[in-house]
Amino acid sequence: MLFRTKYNRNKEVFKSTSGDGYQPTYKMRVHEDGKRELEKVGRIDLYAQIQSYKDSCDINYILERFARGDESALSKIQGVYGDFTAMPTNLAELQQRVVDAEALFYNLPVDIRAEFNHSPSEFYSAIGTDKFNKAVGITPQVDPQPIIDPQPVISTPQVDPQPVVQKGEI
Repeated sequence: MLFRTKYNRNKEVFKSTSGDGYQPTYKMRVHEDGKRELEKVGRIDLYAQIQSYKDSCDINYILERFARGDESALSKIQGVYGDFTAMPTNLAELQQRVVDAEALFYNLPVDIRAEFNHSPSEFYSAIGTDKFNKAVGITPQVDPQPIIDPQPVISTPQVDPQPVVQKGEI
């Protein structure tokens, strides 16, 4: 049995494509007609992203935070505060929400569904638009004119003018 050394390495070498140090970022866009499309929206500098975590990985910095009284410095999971009682907790619950939303759409009258080409994604992407308000029968509220808060009038007390007497006039 031979031990592998730098002189008798395996000849099989796997090559990977070299990158330029940037990772593209994508975002799904839902167009006005309800079509979904994945678009490239930017690039992330991988080196800068890695370097942004250098302080949080430094053991001296972590221990200094803990010494100051920050107990979360040694915690694996950071807390998040919010009301998440109605949020789905797994993929099945999330999928059930989608099914419920589609069922809600398909229970609408046919003429409303026809306005959105019988597509739930078109319907939900149009929420808040004039087309949606017109199809559903929502009349937009007219915002009342803002009440201008008048500035308080500061009045100076009226004083009868007294004649100014100069020295030697009396």
